[in-house]
Amino acid sequence: MRILNVGDFNWMTGRETHTANVDLFPIRSKLTNAAIRAGHLVAEYSDRAVARRAGVWGRAGPKAARRGFLQMVDEVRPDLILLHFADHIDDATLNEARRLAPGVTLVDINIDPLTDPKTIERLERRKGTVDAVFVTTAGPGLQRFASERGFVAFMPNPVDPAVETGRAFEADRPAVDLILPVGDDSPRQLGDQRLPPSQIVGNLRSSLPALRLTTPGLGSPRLRGLHYFEALHGARMGWALSRYHDQPWYASDRMAHMLGCGLLTLLDAHSGFEQIYTQDEVIFYTGLEDLAPKLAALLEDDATARALAERGWRKTWTVFEVGRVFAYLLDQLYRDGGAADAAWPSQRWQA
Repeated sequence: MRILNVGDFNWMTGRETHTANVDLFPIRSKLTNAAIRAGHLVAEYSDRAVARRAGVWGRAGPKAARRGFLQMVDEVRPDLILLHFADHIDDATLNEARRLAPGVTLVDINIDPLTDPKTIERLERRKGTVDAVFVTTAGPGLQRFASERGFVAFMPNPVDPAVETGRAFEADRPAVDLILPVGDDSPRQLGDQRLPPSQIVGNLRSSLPALRLTTPGLGSPRLRGLHYFEALHGARMGWALSRYHDQPWYASDRMAHMLGCGLLTLLDAHSGFEQIYTQDEVIFYTGLEDLAPKLAALLEDDATARALAERGWRKTWTVFEVGRVFAYLLDQLYRDGGAADAAWPSQRWQA
């Protein structure tokens, strides 16, 4: 199969100043890796990079991105196109892609929370244009985005053996006890409250003053590239604090980074992942009032923390390895009912 994978890949565009903004963990790249390992030909295209480079002419940026996309379609003639936040590629351009590559399957992949206004706008825009939408949120809320042309389904955040290569549980003396990476200080759900991470961190530090906690992106710069990679390897535990815990099976992709790299990972007990993991593999919490005592006990018993982390790591690679996730995606697209044995919700929501 020939696949055109469209997203914001790490293409340098001349606008980088203080940082190259390298992302070593994106799902779009993991799916490329999985497809190649499975014997498919993959071409990558970054609509945003092309638009940025041409953007000095105002509207020329998106126009150039669409033109370049169609040139790729014409020369690759893909069987499958994967779209990752490819906002410069509009419906008219996708319809032209169908003309250039008859029989092509168009798939939109969205990893943001389903309740995010930008997510809703993007999914509404793709509705009726693509053949399938995969979202890292499950449940009946997906049905509103289905159309007569395309279904909507859940897809979990995968781990990739070429990316999540760490085994943090093997470290005798990690640099920190807990890492909590955040992108900003916008509120997160913790128990029955929505609190900014700065307040959550302040409360946790008050409860556990001995905790060696690092919060890249909050009070210190966000970590990118190898710096983020090394920070994960240097921690015993990771807190996958998502913006929402009431969205079925939604989680920040940092959960996959942490579990895949062998950190003992803290997960909200309401997320749905309690159907995959046990209390002997991750730390589930309902709020800070029950999380703090669990952390305190683990600080006194590192052997238990390492054993839990290793079991969670093994479960993650058994269930969420990217080759398995990519095979599930193909089953949903081309083998009707073939994904019913997935370990996660596999319902195809249709109009």
